[in-house]
This record gives sequence, C-alpha cells and structure tokens, in this order.
Amino acid sequence: MDGAVVFPMALEIGAAALVTWLTWRAANGSLPRNSLAGVRTSVTMSSEAAWRIGHRAALRPTIISGLLVTAWCAISIGVPALHTPAAVLVAAGLLVGGALLSIPAAHRAVRRALPEAGGDGSHPDGSPATPSPVSNGRNTDDAGTVG
Repeated sequence: MDGAVVFPMALEIGAAALVTWLTWRAANGSLPRNSLAGVRTSVTMSSEAAWRIGHRAALRPTIISGLLVTAWCAISIGVPALHTPAAVLVAAGLLVGGALLSIPAAHRAVRRALPEAGGDGSHPDGSPATPSPVSNGRNTDDAGTVG
C-alpha cells in the first residue's frame, strides 16, 4: 500500500508546483491570456491588464495552497500511518481549495483596478488607479482610435 500512496502524493507536489509556476508566469506577464491555463473567467479574460492584475492577486492564495500541499504530502510520505487514500484526498482538497480561493481574490483586484470591469478604479489601499499599460490613459474605441 505504501507505493500506492507515495506516488499520488509526489504527483500532488508536482501539481502544486505547476499551478504556482503558471500563476506566477501569468502574474508577471510571461503567460498571456489563453484558454488552457490560469484563472480563466470572464473578468480575468477581459483584457491583458485584467489577466495580469487578477493573477497577481491570485498568486498569494496559490502560493499558500502550494506550500500547504507540499508540507502535507511530505509529512504524509514520511509518516507510514498516513499512507492512506484519505491523505491523498486531503492533499487534493488543499490544492483545489487554493484554486477556488484565488478566483474571488483575482476578481476583487481586477474590479478595484479597472473601472471597465465594474469597479471604482481604486486600488485595495484606496489610492487611485494609474492607467493600465495597455490603455496608456487615453480614451480609445475598440479599434484603438483615440476619441
């Protein structure tokens, strides 16, 4: 039974590392909007700026979840009494929980920073938002014409 639990725990650690890495890449702009990886909701997919802002906010819960999953799996691998399917389910629950917590964090950040996403344009600390690098602060129509 030991190998039947150690292998899935190792996979959980790998999944936590992959999810954290992808979120980090999306947050720093090296992973553009796509239909395969990241927080893919109508709010975060609305623009490149929303994608980056949302993933910056999602990074903290993702990192915390990844660290918890890694710690739980390492402990479970090291303690024979925890070599049970329930321990694997706990690890999976921690990973999914982190992903679910990152969605509202991303939405709040986008709505605060981008008025067009339904927010007031202020940052979480109450300071006014600066123009996004995509819009450069000018009013443009969908074709990019200044108007």
